[in-house]
Amino acid sequence: MKLKLFRVQNFRSFIDSGWISCQDITAIAGVNEAGKSNLLKALWKLKPAFQSDNRILHNDLPRDRFEELMEADELPEFVSAKFKLEPRDLALLKKYFPTLKPFDTCVVSRTLCGKYTVEVPITVPADKAQRLHNFILKIMPGFIYYSNYGNLDSNIYLPQMLSKFNKSGVNALLPAKKRTIKLLLLYVGITPEMLREDLPLLFSNATASHVTAAQLFALTQKKEEYQKLFDEAGERLSREFSQMWRQGDYKFKFTFEGDSLRIWVTDSSGNSAPLEERSVGMQWFLSFFLVFSLESKLFYTNTILLLDESGMTLHSLAQQDLVRFMEELSKNNQIIYTTHSSFMIPTSQLNRAKIVYKDKSGHSVVSSDLKLNEEHSNEASLLPVKSAVGIELSRSILSNSTPIIVLSTAEQFLLTAIKNFLSGKGKVKAKNDVIFVSTGVNGLEGTAQVLADGRSLPKVFLTDSNISEKMENYLLSKTYSDDEESIIKLDSFGNFETLEDVVPYEIFAKAAGSYLIRILDSSFELDTGLPFVEQLKSYAKENNYTLPDNFRDELAKRVKTYMNKNFAEIKITRQTRKLWQNIMAKLLSE
Repeated sequence: MKLKLFRVQNFRSFIDSGWISCQDITAIAGVNEAGKSNLLKALWKLKPAFQSDNRILHNDLPRDRFEELMEADELPEFVSAKFKLEPRDLALLKKYFPTLKPFDTCVVSRTLCGKYTVEVPITVPADKAQRLHNFILKIMPGFIYYSNYGNLDSNIYLPQMLSKFNKSGVNALLPAKKRTIKLLLLYVGITPEMLREDLPLLFSNATASHVTAAQLFALTQKKEEYQKLFDEAGERLSREFSQMWRQGDYKFKFTFEGDSLRIWVTDSSGNSAPLEERSVGMQWFLSFFLVFSLESKLFYTNTILLLDESGMTLHSLAQQDLVRFMEELSKNNQIIYTTHSSFMIPTSQLNRAKIVYKDKSGHSVVSSDLKLNEEHSNEASLLPVKSAVGIELSRSILSNSTPIIVLSTAEQFLLTAIKNFLSGKGKVKAKNDVIFVSTGVNGLEGTAQVLADGRSLPKVFLTDSNISEKMENYLLSKTYSDDEESIIKLDSFGNFETLEDVVPYEIFAKAAGSYLIRILDSSFELDTGLPFVEQLKSYAKENNYTLPDNFRDELAKRVKTYMNKNFAEIKITRQTRKLWQNIMAKLLSE
């Protein structure tokens, strides 16, 4: 059976999630405490693959409805799932219910008291209803929820590990750690039973003088058998791991050292180190790889994997490796995972993405609508999705564009407006499209280095007379020491204080007059004989007004919008047009 839709109601932070569509892989994005884990846990409790996880607890009830629900005559449903029957399921259905009218979907729900209901799209005779109910529950997939993947240690003390496998309480291995170690041994080809039989021989403290020739031969032979298993496992792990982890070429080796199994990792430079000295991200991925590659093959038949915040310790590229690994796993098991990382949401598969956020009442909401809602309640949860799109978009744009660095968003808006205007008039021609990248003072140098990306450094346009000279001297002493021509200053084109001074005052008046009146007052008049930004600041100071921090950005944005919309009607003087052309020609020159 394949999960097509599910719905969570009356569970923790959810009043009603609505029906949520699922694919082979479904990504749930959202900020911390949005309700992502609650969504997975509700689905998990529909039918946990391990029945010991089947309990519904008091804290599973919504806090603001706890008393109401506890006093109700019958507790409501908290999770429902719609499944599509696959060919194997249909064959079994026909075998055990040959007289029933065929159907290929069903809905299974569970109430907060643990009761199941099954709905099918046909009328079922009363004498067959309970048997069909039990049949559907039996063949439906189980759910496996993971939030802890039990990172491996490089040094596994086998006698202690063996003694703790069957213990519970404070002296037991943590369940996640126990599972990972068991699977590691299984991957190598060693069972707990083998260790139980062979440990006394392999790790005997007897000296050679107390060992007979026959015992010594048996010991040597046994160690050789184990070492062969280790060598083969190390080669296999190195090969299989490298297909999923692309952050370096690593070789694994297993050895016996005293009473311990040791895991060594050698990098492409030949440096060998125990596993715990490698990155936490690599340790996590190795543990995840072992658990899921083995368990999905050996144990997880007819199950759906719920992965909560997987890959948090991984670098962004390794997170992309993890998504590729999930693609392999999803061939046999559907996967639903939560994340707040943009690198875990491939833009080529955005139809997989859902977002979880809390509305104004504090209840969790799920949506496949990836645009802002009216209240902007979903804005923070949308960030990973928007960032994923932004990263992909920036790659595409930068690969075919000429970037030019400016210090402020206002300069970015104004230069884009000027470039678009001149391009529309046929006065600017460039081999590539031009984008203006706003960095701020502190981000300029680093951004320039990133944008170079093996090419020449991007041009920098310094337009604020108060900091231009100081910034130029700094860049020439550092990153741009051999590239003086790439630093361009506005004052080389005339006596201008800021970039706003090259835009006719009439355009500001028409584009942003209403905004200027709102932040100052209707008596304010632009003086064409004064620098634009400076006179705004002076007027505000003299009249006790506080200018918004982003007032330059807002003014420039309004100018850009106005110039783009009124392109054909805007008239500028020959002197202004020539100035704009000179600036663009200098910025676009090779």
